[in-house]
Amino acid sequence: MRWKWRLHEQGTGSIVEQTWRLLRTDPVLGDTPEDLLALRDHMAESVESTLVALAEWIAGHGTP
Repeated sequence: MRWKWRLHEQGTGSIVEQTWRLLRTDPVLGDTPEDLLALRDHMAESVESTLVALAEWIAGHGTP
């Protein structure tokens, strides 16, 4: 997997764009078209919790 995050300032907050790309198939992530569609759907459904976790991490680490 290759993950990318883009953050854009908006007002007092930020817009976060998350993208990912499957670089190769394997038995862990799935290697059939059905497995890959299920992975795509799971990633789309879990993006909100991922972004909440990212926001919490950023809030806890701040900027120097």
